Order: sequence, then C-alpha cells, then structure tokens
Amino acid sequence: MSYIQQYFGKTPQDLNYQDIIDFFATEKEESDKIEFKSFHAPGENDKEKENGIIRTVCALLNSSGGLLIWGAPVGQNVAGRTEKVFVGALSPVTRLVEKDYFINRITDSITPAPNNVNFYTLVDNGNYIYLVEVQQSEYSPHQFRNTYYMRIDGQTKPAPHHYIEALFKKITYPKLKGYITLNNFHHDGRYFYLEMTAMIFNLSRLQNEYKAFYRIVVTNGVIFNGSLTPIPNSPYFMNGHEIRAVKPVDTIYYNQPYRFTEVIRLNPQEIQQRNSEFEIWFYFGGEKSPLLLSKYRLRINFNNLTPANLNDFFINIDENRYSFEHSDDLGLTEEQRISQIIGR
Repeated sequence: MSYIQQYFGKTPQDLNYQDIIDFFATEKEESDKIEFKSFHAPGENDKEKENGIIRTVCALLNSSGGLLIWGAPVGQNVAGRTEKVFVGALSPVTRLVEKDYFINRITDSITPAPNNVNFYTLVDNGNYIYLVEVQQSEYSPHQFRNTYYMRIDGQTKPAPHHYIEALFKKITYPKLKGYITLNNFHHDGRYFYLEMTAMIFNLSRLQNEYKAFYRIVVTNGVIFNGSLTPIPNSPYFMNGHEIRAVKPVDTIYYNQPYRFTEVIRLNPQEIQQRNSEFEIWFYFGGEKSPLLLSKYRLRINFNNLTPANLNDFFINIDENRYSFEHSDDLGLTEEQRISQIIGR
C-alpha cells in the first residue's frame, strides 16, 4: 500500500485538492514518515525551497520512505508542545512545477540517483499542492550536496557516521518481476491450445541477477504441449503439469528481460468440470533474489472461442509477491506447513 493510501485512504489517482483541505481541518504533526512544506511567495528563493524538499526526499530514501506534502499550512508553535502543528488554511504553491522537471532535479541532485520517487500534482484555480511519495531505497545511503540525511523525530537531519555505515552494510538484492502474457489461442477440434510468454525483468539498475531459475505449474485439465514429445533432459515434470528451468539463466541485466514461450494444451471436458477455470503459477528467483510468485486464474468461455482480447481470459491476477507471503495467507505456522509437506 502506498503512503498516500495510508494517510488518505485513496489511491494517488483518486486524490483531489479538497482531500488535502479536509486532511488539515484537524491538527497534524510531522513524523518520520510524513513532512509538511508550506509555500511563501513573497521574496522566497524557489531553488532553496526545492533544495529543502530534495533534502527531505534524500532522508526518506535513507530511512523508511514516506510522504512529503508541499503546499501544507504554515507550521504553528503551540505552548507546551515541542513539535509544530499544521492545521487550517493551506499555503499552496502559486506556480506550476512540471513532474519531469522535478523528478530530473531529484535524480540529478541525489547520489546515487533514486528510482522510487513519485510526484503528484493537485490544482485548484491556479493553486498547486504537490505530493512527493518516496519508497525506502534498496540503494541507500544516498547523499545530497555531499551530505547523507535521515529522518529522526519527525525531522530531516544529517546522518551520523554509524548510521551511514549500517546502510552501507545492509543486505541488498536485485529486484525481479515476472509476468505471463497470452499470445495465441486455437483448437484442433478436440483440444484447445493457448500460447503464452513468460518474462523475468530485473528492475535493479546497478545489480545483475545470476543463475536465475523458474518453474511454472498449471492445474488439472491443462498440460504443457511440449511434454507430449519425449526428449532427453526434458524440462517437463508432474506428468506435463510443470516446466522448470533445467539450466539456470546465467545473467539477467537491467532492461534486458529473459523471456520464453510455451504452449499449454487444454482438455475442455476436464476444465468444464471446474467451472471452465484453471490456474497458472509462475515461480521465479535467482542466486541473490528471494523466491517470488505470480499467480493467474483464467476462465475459458467455450461459447466464445474468438475473444476480442486474450486478456479477457484472466479473471484474477496476483503478481510478484514473495512466495512466503502466499504461505502466510494460509494462516498456518511454520511447523504446520512443514507437517503438511512431510505428511505427519
């Protein structure tokens, strides 16, 4: 869930200017995950204001991520309280800041350049509110103008040496994502055949993945068509319901996905006994990456064998979750899962 959804209960696309007004109708305080920036037009240096925002982005990258709202009310000191409160009238930005311009400023100013910062614009009669959503970085520590920053006690501060050292030592791994797309659907009078392409992307610019592997499992009524032809060192298992990478993929580079195409054969009599539905489970990982799983549930409409869009076959898509997350969904303890597997 994004930080915008956490704080506003809406997706970024559904958020509007009035939501920000309503948000500050009651007192708000900054925290390690949310920062408020007001905008003062008279005599203020726009670049310095932007630099302050970039410092906060840098700090959020080095911490746990978070949300910055630019155009928030001016912070007020309250007797007996150490933290400022933000409530009431907004202090909106009075000029348009293009998304591409600001993202370029962030990537040019922060080292190493981040790739997990989103910039959203809300406008009302020439007044602008900007929301900068930052996810915790896999490539921290980051620095801005030769200084590392962090979030602590709701403030952006230079990071101490021990914190920077800990960030340098943290475990990182390439970020893989896997997808299945549908290419072709036909039948020979008895069976139906669905051609699909599996793709594994490496979204990490600075880390290659090595010895990547995969396995795809299809449910009853479906088998991999290639399994019907015996070959040495066959990649097919479970009576044709599974395909595995017999040999690991040597290297997956950023922006050069690994892909392969397979055909699955559908038995209409068996599938119709299961509400015309079947599933495809796509497991993948690598030498450094945790095991991930993309799951697909499909339904074949045997009354319409020429769909306008093959994507209409998908009735549920659950992609790129860690395999352990699916195990957690079962609500079983580790011991219970092991007992199921070993059968005692």
